[in-house]
Amino acid sequence: MAVPKKAKAKAVDVKSANGISVFFRETKNEMKKVTWPGKQEMIVDTIVVIIAVLFIAGLIWIIDSVFGHVLRLLLGV
Repeated sequence: MAVPKKAKAKAVDVKSANGISVFFRETKNEMKKVTWPGKQEMIVDTIVVIIAVLFIAGLIWIIDSVFGHVLRLLLGV
C-alpha cells in the first residue's frame, strides 16, 4: 500500500533577518484568525475571574487559619 508523501516543512532560521520577517508575517496572519471577545463577554469573563480569585483566596485563608489554630494547640502556645 502506497503512503502519500507529506510535504516537508521548511525550517526557517529565525536568527536571520528573513526568518524574523517570516515569523512576524505568519504571526500577523494567525492573529487575523483569532475570534476576539465582545465587550459584554469580556465584562462577564472578568467578573467570573474576580469571583473565582476571591473564592480561592477565602478558601486558602480558612485552611491557613485552621492549620494555624491546630498548630498552636499542638505546641501549647
